[in-house]
Formats: sequence, structure tokens, C-alpha cells
Amino acid sequence: MDKQGKEHRDRLVALTFVSVLLVLIYGPGAPWFVAADRLLYDRLASHVANEPLENALIVSISDRKLAPNEILDQYGKLIQIFKNQSVKRIILADPPEMEASADLPGWAATLSSGVPVYVPNEHRLAQLATKSGFLDITPDSDGIFRESGLWRFGAGLMSPSLPLAVALDNPDAGTGTDPRFSGADDVIYLSNYQPIARLTAKEVLKQGLAAGEYAGATVFIDAAPPIVAAAAKLPSGQFVTHSEITAALLANVEMSRAVIEPSWVRALEWLAPALLAIIAVLFLPGRMRRDIVMLSAISIVGLVLIEALLLAIWRIRLDLGRPIFVFLGVAILSWWLAGAVKKAAVDAYKRGVDFLAAGRLEPAFAEFRRCKADDALATLMYKLSLAFEQQAKPERAEAVLNWMKRTQGTMGSKKLSMRGNNGAPQRLGRYVIERKIGRGAMGAVYLAKDPRINRQVALKVIPIEKEFEDEELEEARLRFFREAESAGRLTHPNIITVFDAGEDKHLAYIAMEYMPGAALTKFTDPKKLLAPSKALELCARTADALDYAHNQGVIHRDIKPANLLYNLRDDSLKISDFGVARLTDNNRTKTGIILGTPMYMSPEQLNAEDLTGHSDLFSLGVTLYELLTGEVPFTATNIAVLMTKITTDDPAPVSNRRPGIPPSVDSVLAKALAKRPHDRFVDGAAMAIALRNCADYAAT
Repeated sequence: MDKQGKEHRDRLVALTFVSVLLVLIYGPGAPWFVAADRLLYDRLASHVANEPLENALIVSISDRKLAPNEILDQYGKLIQIFKNQSVKRIILADPPEMEASADLPGWAATLSSGVPVYVPNEHRLAQLATKSGFLDITPDSDGIFRESGLWRFGAGLMSPSLPLAVALDNPDAGTGTDPRFSGADDVIYLSNYQPIARLTAKEVLKQGLAAGEYAGATVFIDAAPPIVAAAAKLPSGQFVTHSEITAALLANVEMSRAVIEPSWVRALEWLAPALLAIIAVLFLPGRMRRDIVMLSAISIVGLVLIEALLLAIWRIRLDLGRPIFVFLGVAILSWWLAGAVKKAAVDAYKRGVDFLAAGRLEPAFAEFRRCKADDALATLMYKLSLAFEQQAKPERAEAVLNWMKRTQGTMGSKKLSMRGNNGAPQRLGRYVIERKIGRGAMGAVYLAKDPRINRQVALKVIPIEKEFEDEELEEARLRFFREAESAGRLTHPNIITVFDAGEDKHLAYIAMEYMPGAALTKFTDPKKLLAPSKALELCARTADALDYAHNQGVIHRDIKPANLLYNLRDDSLKISDFGVARLTDNNRTKTGIILGTPMYMSPEQLNAEDLTGHSDLFSLGVTLYELLTGEVPFTATNIAVLMTKITTDDPAPVSNRRPGIPPSVDSVLAKALAKRPHDRFVDGAAMAIALRNCADYAAT
């Protein structure tokens, strides 16, 4: 299944999942999903900035030892005291029950004259009070009191709530013209309660009040001590009495700080889960896990911020808990699907590599088509197309190239330049040369393009006919292609991939993966040395790659800084020139001088003995020594003296030559530079472990 097919499948799975979720949200599961809205609202409402009712206090009568008639008597006395104080208004949010035989005419004079008194309209005193209104404290199913109605329709009349009736009777509040409170279905929402002053009835009745002490105040009188006689629990978690609830609602109405839910918000709340579901299904499936997490986090934080800002600034409640729940559900599903796809792609990648190495090209093509298109896959597909060509199957090679173009997008249409540069050939085989990018012991390296897929390659060019005599030329040619074929089997993240090898215009060439960056030779300058821990880590990567190559039966023979390419931007390292060193190693000039770089060679390589992977580990030890100190461990004025030093002398410890290098590095180098191969590390993996241990110690 290609990338487009995976995205289509993931999106279909996500659509099915979210459809079931929406059916539950809008259908039988709606009450359960409302809990998501409530949870988010409660968290935000707890932090809404409210202000207490101005110049207000609550006077509570302790009813623990008082009979009902005594409580009523204290109500009457307190009302009269505060009327004498010229308070602004008196509110009885929860007056005590009165028997049918109670003397209402006795209360008429107390309530009807002077300072206005407000009571709930269900109480018997409502017909005597200045104004009345309903006070309906009905919590939600979870026991939290979140909303209170402003109007109620009954008996053909619209009646206001008690807080609204008080506010409408206040000529200074101006709430009567506020359009937010003009509808029969208007509801305001509670958030948190800002406490107002409290007195006990005993303090007022026994100690008395100074004249005019509470003039212009709003006074609540009840028989409900705080918390103990709480009537409801707010979203903030506070337990409040009837008077405290009325005070909070009245403050919100009179100060125009009530939290409301306009009709357009209700419509948006109904549509939001479906809208967020569509967005999630369109944008999340088919993405990488990191992108899914990032997009989900940004979206969810954005939705929470929108709800918080509407609540804090405009006092509008917009419930986004359910939309967030839907979006999070699709995100989790997409994240899981991305992981499943990634595992399947990794398995397919491994199987494809094995099939390609075994020469089973059709199964390899089938497995690679199941992988995510990236540079690593493009490299393998390029090798696969060349393998099809070598098997005389040009139509299958073309199919591979067409698949690459389709999955990687349309290649640039810029026409390749056909001009030569600095004497370089314009074309070798099917490769168009652009410019020279380096030079080795036996030839140059050019940046070229394969016009079949417009892909950049590094082309190593060797004038093979100039370097070998006629009687040696055929053997060198066979050895060249045999070594290039061996190198072409190597597939490792730290080894330059060999795509192709050929001969044209009396020049042998190897087409390799092009890697931007520079050789580690740049960092052998004593003024530009890498940090010890970085040098050790890069050599550890090299040792891992050599271990892989040695297990494949391939020996490099020319490990040195110039053949280790490092891209500082993405911290990638690759070994180059596999397939070339063997040709160099077996060739001597007419004067008998060894081509290449003998200061990096192992004793057995200088003595022309049969080589094993231990020779590469010796050369890697020399490379590490130079990266740490800026000098190779063995130097001489001529080849004979150099060979003697390499085969007999021990180099000076690097810990004595540069601060910050732990003594353990000396031990690793001593083992890597041992004169006899079997005294060195058993393999590259063992050397890599030792180098990383040293790197960890050097970094601390």
C-alpha cells in the first residue's frame, strides 16, 4: 500500500470512529458527554475575576435555640433597625416558613413603608413586600449549581428572578434596557462567589449600630450560617447560602458582569463537535506522530484559550469540552494508526533490503512500495532500478523510476548543463557531469546527475588505462567492477551508497550517493579540532559502519579523515570510497611508490599481507589520534622510516598532548593500534562501545 493509499485508509478509519462518536454525542450519550463541557467550564469559571456586591452585608440569625415565632420576631426587629439606618434595600432571600394563621397585617407596616424589602414570590410575605421574584436553585445532575434563570413565564405573565427584580427596581443600575436580559429564556451562569461582610443578629440586637453606619447599604437577612446552611455548590467548589447566591447574581447583573450564553453561542455549541470532527479527519490521519502531537496540542490549547477569553473578557460561556473531546479522540486514533503504519513500513523496509541483497528484485520492489518515500528509500529504489537494468529488464527499471517520480513529486524541469568544467568530461555513461568537487589519489570526484530521474550523484572517476600497464589492465578492470559490486551491496546509514559502476572514454567510474558536507580532514587542523567527545562519537559511528561492512565480507583498506564525510548541519557521517581502495592498494607506480596514504595503513597492509577487518580498525585508530591531536601518530621523511615506525613504535599518549582527554582514550588507542591484528578489538562493534564509553566520560 503506497502513501496515498495509507492516508485514504487512515482517514476512512478516523471517519468511521468519529461518526460513531458524534452519534453518541448528539444522541443517547449526550448527558455523559456534557460532563466534558462542565469540567472545562468549572476549571475556567473558578478563575473568573468577579467583584463583590458594593456596600453590602449579610446578617444571620442563629436558629439553634430559637422557636419559629422567635425567629420571625428577630426578622421583624432587624428589618426595623436597618430601616432606621436608612439602608438602600433589604433582601430576604430565604425567609422562614410562616403558618397560615400568622398575623400578616402585623407585617404590613414593617414591609411596606420606608426602605424597600424584597422576598421570593413563593413566600407569604411576597404580597406585602415592595418587590418579589423567584429564586430557583436547581443544581445540575452532578450537584453543581451553574445556571440561574432570569425570567419565568406562568399564568400568562412574565416574572423576573429575585436578583433581577431587585436590580430592575434600582434606578441607578440601568439593567432594564440591557438587551441581554430581555428574553424569556435568558439564563445567567454562576462562576465563583466573592464574599461580602457578615454580622450576626446577636451583634446587631445587643450591641446596636451607630447612627447611619450602614446608610445606603444592601442588607441580606437570613437564618442560614455560612457553609453549615449552604444551599448549593458553585463551579468554583464554594458552598453558598441563599443570600450569598442572591448577592452574587445581583452583583453580576448590576455591574453588567453576568456570564451569559447568547443564541449564536448555543448554535455554535451544537455545530462545534461536528466541525472539529471534520477538521480532525481532514488534517490528522496520515501525518507523522510528532506532527499529530504538535497539531493536536496547538488546536486544544487554542480552543481552551478561546473559551477562557470569551469567559474572562466578554463574559460569554461557550462550551468547547465536547469538541475538544472529539478532536482529542481523533488525534489519539491517528497517533495510533501512524505508529502501526510506521512499524509495518519498517518491517517492509527490512524485508525489501534483504530481497534486494539476495537479488530477488520483484519482491524487493513490492516491499519498498509499502514504505514511506524518503531519501533513504529513494537511494534503495535507485539501486533497484539499476539492478533491473543489469538483468536486462528495462521496463521494470522504468517502472521503479516512475514510482519514484510519482511518490516524490514532479522533478524539476531545468535542463542539465552539458558543458565541461576544468577539463572534465561532459558525460560518462548516462551521467551528466556538472563540476569537480574533489580529488583522490587515483582520480577526481565530480558532481553529476542521472538524467533518467534528475538525481544528483557523486561520480568517482579513475583513468584506469593510464594507471595500469597493458598486462595488468584487464585484471585491474575485473577487480574494479568486482569491488564496486561488493560495495554496492552495502546499505548502512553511515556508508555512502554505491549505485553504479562503468567504463566510458577510457575512464572507470563509480556513481555514488552525493552527500553535502566536508571531509573530516577539515578538523585535523590543530586550530579547528573537534571536541574530544564529538571526535570519539564520530569514530564510534565509523566503527559501527565498518563492523557492518566486515560482516558483509567487505574491507575498506583506506580509512582516513579524507574518506569520512561529515555534514555539520544534520550531524551525519558517512564513509566514502568503498570499492576504490582495493584498486589503489594493489597498484604501484613505475617507481614502486605506494599510492594512497601510507601513514594510515596497518603494519600488515604495508607488508602486503592478507588483510582482515582489523586493518581498517588500525586505520581508524590513526584517524582518531589525528582528530584528537591534529597530528598522525607516525611521521617520517621517507616511506622506509615511516614503515619502520608503524611496525615497531608506540605513539605518545594523547591524554598528555591535549587537556580534557581521559586516560581511557589512551587504552582504546593502544588496543586499536596494536601491531598484531589479533591484539586489536575483536570487531568494529566492540571498538564502537569502547569509544562511546570514553565519549561519555569526556563529556562529563
